Amino acid sequence: MKKYFSKSKFIALLAITLVTTTVAASVFTVKLKNDTTPDLEYVGDVNNLPVYRLSLKNKTNDRYFVSVTDKEGNVIYCQEVEGANIVRNYQFNSQEHSDEYELTLTVTDLKGKTVASYDISKSNKVVSEVSVNEVK
Repeated sequence: MKKYFSKSKFIALLAITLVTTTVAASVFTVKLKNDTTPDLEYVGDVNNLPVYRLSLKNKTNDRYFVSVTDKEGNVIYCQEVEGANIVRNYQFNSQEHSDEYELTLTVTDLKGKTVASYDISKSNKVVSEVSVNEVK
């Protein structure tokens, strides 16, 4: 009967598996800790104007620039925010930009690198539905 694994080969294979698993777990943990992708969500209307919430998931005190531009590239709003786990609500006066608009909210870091960019659009639709059903 032939032996497929000697004791030294088995120990070497076990060591390689252990190292690979440890490195993969540490990379996964670092990726989770450095996940600073911002979230932008619609949270509702206040005074018939939409409100958007920007959440930055940064763990350290960092500084970011938030800017809002219209579809022509004109800067409507610009703000510098600083801190950890930053949460800001934004509301735009639709009367200034009409009831239908397209805006872009951009978050950049101090180095000028774009962290995230979001397109915001609002449109009004009128829907008429007609149905005919046979009464039995």
